[in-house]
Amino acid sequence: MRGSAYQRRRPLRSRQGRVIGILGIALLLGSVVRVSFSQTPSVYALKDARIVTVTGPVIPKGTVIFRDGIITAVGENVPIPPEARVIEGSGLIVYPGLFDTQTDLGLPSAPQAPGPRPAAAPAPPAQAQAQQQPPVPHTQPEWLAARQLQLGGQRFENARAVGITTALVIPPRGIFIGQSALINTAGETSQRAVVKSPVALHIGFMPAGGGLGGRFPGSLMGVFAHIRQTLLDAQHYGQHWEAYRRNPRGLERPEYTEVLEALQPVVRGELPVIFHVNSESEIRRAIRLAEEFNLKFILSGAIEAYKAIDVLRERRVPLLVSVNFPERPREADPEADEPLRVLRLRAEAPQNAARLHQAGLKFAFHSGGLSNPRDYIRNVARAVQAGLPEEVALRALTIHAAEILGVAEQLGSIEVGKIANLIVTDGNLFEERVRIRYLFIDGRQIEVQPPEPERPSAPSESSVTVTGTWNLTVESPQGTVAVTADLRQEGEALAGVVTSPFGQATLSSGSVSGREVRFTLSVEIQGTPMLVTFVGRVEGDRMSGTVTVEGMGSFPFSGTRPRIS
Repeated sequence: MRGSAYQRRRPLRSRQGRVIGILGIALLLGSVVRVSFSQTPSVYALKDARIVTVTGPVIPKGTVIFRDGIITAVGENVPIPPEARVIEGSGLIVYPGLFDTQTDLGLPSAPQAPGPRPAAAPAPPAQAQAQQQPPVPHTQPEWLAARQLQLGGQRFENARAVGITTALVIPPRGIFIGQSALINTAGETSQRAVVKSPVALHIGFMPAGGGLGGRFPGSLMGVFAHIRQTLLDAQHYGQHWEAYRRNPRGLERPEYTEVLEALQPVVRGELPVIFHVNSESEIRRAIRLAEEFNLKFILSGAIEAYKAIDVLRERRVPLLVSVNFPERPREADPEADEPLRVLRLRAEAPQNAARLHQAGLKFAFHSGGLSNPRDYIRNVARAVQAGLPEEVALRALTIHAAEILGVAEQLGSIEVGKIANLIVTDGNLFEERVRIRYLFIDGRQIEVQPPEPERPSAPSESSVTVTGTWNLTVESPQGTVAVTADLRQEGEALAGVVTSPFGQATLSSGSVSGREVRFTLSVEIQGTPMLVTFVGRVEGDRMSGTVTVEGMGSFPFSGTRPRIS
């Protein structure tokens, strides 16, 4: 019996031994992982490179040293720590990482529209009128970009491939759009990528339905009225709560409202507002609105800022300038007439930055919704060709962006104590064929992915016939818009008339290639002529695709062609 009991216990100790052994191996492997991670270089030295510090003189042949993500030394004769990983920089140029000061990188396509709010108790008089109104689309100042951020994917790789290491992220459309976050374009986690949050509350002037009719506020005047009333409500809301907190005894407690609560730092002047503006009239109205409520503000977009230099210079308004210059659609008929205003804006937009610089205004650049980050840098180079000094263009991509967004002590130049966001190129940043050889974000070397190869063209297919009346629906973030397109096809050429809430417009160009349909027309939106381009694919009697409104963005559309019996 004793022997059999012993034999029964022995397998138990044997199993325990195996468990301990497995745990030991796991701990050993864990220690190996920790050791290998700790052995990843935390000290780098970029040696014998041309260093463009931005805030100081260019160092023709110098060294940058950074440890644990922070620049520790910059100069010509800098001793290199023995533990540093040395990168030979002979023939290379070191720049600070570049900013894109408005993008939706890493965010959902748009904030979710606010749903129905729960029934509320009787509100103080200052809030009653606002609460009786139906919710206005995209009025959600409480929305935080930092909570929505998701790192990774091809868009981040494309941004890093052109040297964008820092981005101000916010969806592009809405009225009270939400609060932006400044992020690095790489990080161990989304939270680690955030440099500053919130940066500002963003307010846009896009009417409901994208300016395409139907819902309040459906005009620019209605948008400004809505913004003004909301800010007044926020002021009154803050006053009621302040009075209640001073002496709550015997007073009815005000109702908490998330939208108005989120606006308190704005109306107190603690959180800046970034107004999304483009036209001269929007710029001037935004400035008057900001001054009425004593807001701390920045203007973003500002394609026509050169037309408002007088007020911008007088108020010293900081600007985030879009380089998404108006372009003639590729498929447009070169013989088609275009409105004079459209032609003038297309010619003058690349000169905008040079005129602002000549006026002594500070500005930074942003991509303005360009889908290809390479076009962002190319268009900055176009601004240089249009008269902007190259060193000013570089400052607009780096230190000016950092100063306007309140992070100049952390980013924007190559200085001791700043975050090591660095790009190393084999030539001048604005040259077409320049390559980024090394990229560092938060002091960590990031592999720069080569651009994706162009896909070979698909075999051509016979063109569909699209003659007929198409009932189309354009989907904007705030609502749908009905459009009727009466199309006539002759071979691969397309003509016809489009009817929308703006009236009728004749196609200036149109074509059919295989199942793809493209047509362009000019419509007057808010008193301004704008090009509208439909690009769709036809399957039988169904058409779907994207409509692009010049200066307003792109929206999906779909529809059908009723069969004639």
